[in-house]
Amino acid sequence: MGRPSQYILYQENYQKEALNYLNYQLTLGYAAETCNTRYLFVKEFFAFLESLGIYQLHHITTVEIVSFQEYLIFKRNPRTGETIKKSSVYDHMRALQMYLGYLQELGQIKINPASHLKFIFVNDKSERIIFSQSEIAELIKATKTAQERVMIMIAYGCGLRVAELVALKEEDIRPYENILIVQKGKNNKRRLIPITDKLKQEIQKYLDSEEKPKKEAKSLFTNYVGTMMQEPSANKILKNLLRKTAFGRAFSKVQLNQIGIHTFRHSIATHLIENGMKLEQ
Repeated sequence: MGRPSQYILYQENYQKEALNYLNYQLTLGYAAETCNTRYLFVKEFFAFLESLGIYQLHHITTVEIVSFQEYLIFKRNPRTGETIKKSSVYDHMRALQMYLGYLQELGQIKINPASHLKFIFVNDKSERIIFSQSEIAELIKATKTAQERVMIMIAYGCGLRVAELVALKEEDIRPYENILIVQKGKNNKRRLIPITDKLKQEIQKYLDSEEKPKKEAKSLFTNYVGTMMQEPSANKILKNLLRKTAFGRAFSKVQLNQIGIHTFRHSIATHLIENGMKLEQ
């Protein structure tokens, strides 16, 4: 039935209501993934109500709806540590509005407390932060270790997603062919990415340095114990580097939450488009 929910419901009536709504969605013929997502959204709302000491559907008011929206705005993604996207907040609230309308149709509540509320769709892509080429040069200059330097150069120069970056192994670098191999990219697609002589030299210097632990896993980027670096750690390194730069210190807390390794991917895509080059997925 999809990914497991981290929200455990203690009220039997809420457990039953969430499952009833899931079955109702499936009966209407919605895609299983859509039904499961809405089910999880409803479970999260019920868990939120339990935390407030509200255990009956007819006790829900507009106050709780607005409080739930505020909770979502400041909610952090457990994997990245960043606040969830505004579009995700919108999806949660629209799903909740639909669910309360469903309860009203069944006669379980007399009034839909969210019926008069307007939730505005926000396109997160329109707020993307793009680093200029001079800012990227400033970030590289701020690095203190060979690993940091190579991470930033590969993330930008190759336009990698954060998952692709941390999954790189030494064997994925082919210096004689001037290419880097992404073994499993989007849709598990294997990609060959050309690298410059400058980047190749920086990678080789890093691999030859005492800084690079010699572990069986052969991960290109490692944490302090020598095992494969995880995505949050890569994003944390970037944020620490930003705090060392003049332009980075000018970002607000909200802007910093939007920045991650993915920002390099968006940045190089923008720079390539500006130079009239075609992009690959």
